[in-house]
Amino acid sequence: MIIVVLPAYNEAAAISPLLARLASLSSQHFDNAVRVIVVDDGSTDGTAQQARAATGLDVQVVVHERNQGLSAAIKTGLQAALQIARDDDIIVAMDSDDTHTPGLIPRMAQRVEEGNDVVIASRYQPGARVLGVPAFRQLLSNGMSWLFRLVYPVRGARDYSCGYRAYRAGLLRHAFARWGDGFISERGFSCMVDILIKLSLLDAIITEVPMVLRYDRKPGKSKMNVRKTVTQTLSLLLRRRLGRLD
Repeated sequence: MIIVVLPAYNEAAAISPLLARLASLSSQHFDNAVRVIVVDDGSTDGTAQQARAATGLDVQVVVHERNQGLSAAIKTGLQAALQIARDDDIIVAMDSDDTHTPGLIPRMAQRVEEGNDVVIASRYQPGARVLGVPAFRQLLSNGMSWLFRLVYPVRGARDYSCGYRAYRAGLLRHAFARWGDGFISERGFSCMVDILIKLSLLDAIITEVPMVLRYDRKPGKSKMNVRKTVTQTLSLLLRRRLGRLD
């Protein structure tokens, strides 16, 4: 079974087309076996209502009454997925702003079936494309990827921060059993880097596939504070490099 986790904050305009793409993918590639968990993180624009209105897809909507941030939404979504997943199922986390193309899921699932534990949709593999992102942001992103790998190398990973990943459910269950709520402890977008580091400490087999990032389809502005995220992530990497898991 494929379980897709979508953390969402004020994504009413994007969630419907994304769920429609997932419904098409489910029927064409997975015999309608894809299940979706939308975590509405305190949205005020009707995101939850749009998600509940989706057709042709098994969608569960979990609502945070107030906005708690990406890390809390990811944690809620992964824990909800593990409640229904078997260890050999695949849990896919994606952004809910329709910039991640669901068509990549079959390839990611195949890589898990081949023996990998984590498959990252990467901006830094040959064949990847990034559309709709200013050149300066792309240059900064490339530089940060290089710096992340220098400070804390993770075998098989070049894209540390992308939220589009496929996980073997049993690995995530093991991680929550080891760290509890501390498995996802970083606030903000740096939580994706911390998840990757902790899974690498469990000797997870990590690999990447090239993605096409469609920022040209994003209906609103990015919610990420670039300077704050870079600072938080570098601080995290240095703490982990020193062996601190606080």
